[in-house]
Amino acid sequence: MAMKMDRRAFLKTSAAVAVAVSMTGLLGGCGESDSGTDLGGFTVAVGEWSAVPHDQGIGTGKSWYADFAVTVRVHNLDNSNGFSFPAKSVFVLKIDGQKVALQGGNLLSNITLVMKKGERKTGVLTFRLDESQKNLYQAMEAQTADIKLRVGVDPTETYTGVYEGYTFKKDSKLA
Repeated sequence: MAMKMDRRAFLKTSAAVAVAVSMTGLLGGCGESDSGTDLGGFTVAVGEWSAVPHDQGIGTGKSWYADFAVTVRVHNLDNSNGFSFPAKSVFVLKIDGQKVALQGGNLLSNITLVMKKGERKTGVLTFRLDESQKNLYQAMEAQTADIKLRVGVDPTETYTGVYEGYTFKKDSKLA
């Protein structure tokens, strides 16, 4: 018989697992040295990023857009339960304070992060800048844009995009 897990059950289970694991000091491989953000039951590590513009051309009827891709590693610390939740609530990208829409990526299934028990996944999240956000892409080209990626729901951690090496660095501890 499969257990139906809603958001409340997931958060309660995640919190209990996080407390149990942290109290025993068994977070090996998922701590600060691994750059993974422990979000109560799972960790997230943010890697490299890139931005690619797509100019559809004059007279095509299609607008300009750019894809912002981020490499992410997720590890479900719970060896007995899987989970799924909307990725838009966990990964929020802002460039110069403007939110950029999560488009998808090979880490997701229908914009949902689905993890089996104990599973580790590395993949790409894709955010889409539309034509009204072209100035944000131009600021990234000039390396003047402030790029922030918030990871988690409660708790959260914020990463800042670094132009040298096109990676992210952690801004803070869990909030």
